[in-house]
Amino acid sequence: MDSVEENNEISDLVYKILNNFLNKEYGQGKYKYDIKGATKKGDNYLGVVYRVTIKMLDNEENRHQLILKVPPQNLLRREKFFARPVFLREALAFEKFFPLISDFQQAKGLSIQESFHEYPKYKFSSTDYMNEVICMDDLQPQGFYLFDRFAPLTYDHVTILMRIYGKLHATTLVIKDENPELLSELQKMQDIFVQQKDYEPLNNYFESLKVNVLECIDKQREHDYWSKLNEYLKSATIFELMLSILDSKSSEPYSVICHGDCWINNIMFKYENDRIKDACLIDWQIMRYASPVIDLMYFLMCCTTGEFRQKYFQSMIDIYHKSATDHIKRLGADAEKLYSRISLDKELRGKGAIGLLFATFVLPILTTRSEDVPDLEILSEKVAAGQTIDIKDSGIHGENAILYNKRMHDVVTDTVDYGWI
Repeated sequence: MDSVEENNEISDLVYKILNNFLNKEYGQGKYKYDIKGATKKGDNYLGVVYRVTIKMLDNEENRHQLILKVPPQNLLRREKFFARPVFLREALAFEKFFPLISDFQQAKGLSIQESFHEYPKYKFSSTDYMNEVICMDDLQPQGFYLFDRFAPLTYDHVTILMRIYGKLHATTLVIKDENPELLSELQKMQDIFVQQKDYEPLNNYFESLKVNVLECIDKQREHDYWSKLNEYLKSATIFELMLSILDSKSSEPYSVICHGDCWINNIMFKYENDRIKDACLIDWQIMRYASPVIDLMYFLMCCTTGEFRQKYFQSMIDIYHKSATDHIKRLGADAEKLYSRISLDKELRGKGAIGLLFATFVLPILTTRSEDVPDLEILSEKVAAGQTIDIKDSGIHGENAILYNKRMHDVVTDTVDYGWI
């Protein structure tokens, strides 16, 4: 080992697992490595991410980079931010789901580029309590980078994401049709939000957000929007509204394996000659089995602006559906039978409101600058002490509040205009 960042969250057992992997991969005594933090404050809430740089002793220019994800070691933060369940979920993605879909697509004769392949390459994992870890290829040396979440996404950014989600969802639909037993374990996944439905502090926090959402709409000048929003939010708790939409049974036979956590910091883009060439979906910690609309509405409502949706929303749905049906055909199945446009539009009408519900707690995070992100361990202590957590604890104030209000306002008006509430 060359150098390691002080006060890191890596346990002794994880170091042992890492060293065993590196010895096998690069040869014991033939390399050295260092470990440094890979993300800045606010980029990742559910885990801690490190970059491992391996240098070969016979040629230090010969370098390899890996990403090491671990949960926090602070017990309160682990509990209050449900670290273990989300790490178990992402380990399931790497250990079971990705190999399954890779083998299935390969058996159909698809090349890597034709396949859904836009996820990091897996190295190893551990689900041992307090020693959870997932190791994967570092995408940066391959030219992938996070997008500035305060900059507006372009048509090309969103288009490539719609095509990727189309392939992801299509692959699940074809597997379900041809070999449903292959997905049986994944179909039984309990949604992370279902797991937390009785967690009172989280319920209370979500309910506190309703006031802020309503305040984004001018009750006098935009009374129709305000009253429809108010009626919807009063009809049930945020949790109850979400769980009714997330229920996979109500979307069958169209439920699929979803990425789950579709905010902009979980997507990396690759550029060539200043043009987007590729993208990769990272952080599968909330992978779920649910309506494909869940991924679409999470991304489109939380990560694009109202102005973008006014111009391109229907075009993006068209691009997504064409990608899905093209991939179904590529896999040798009947696209009209498995995923007609009529069925997608029905899912959108019935479940489009999930974008609004996710936006209530995603936009406070997305619109908070790194320097304003709260200390999660202090927040955990507040929750443990029974203190109420509200939106200001998420860093929403000043310029952040202006951005949040604008983005949330447009999510509400779009949700009403499309008839989802």
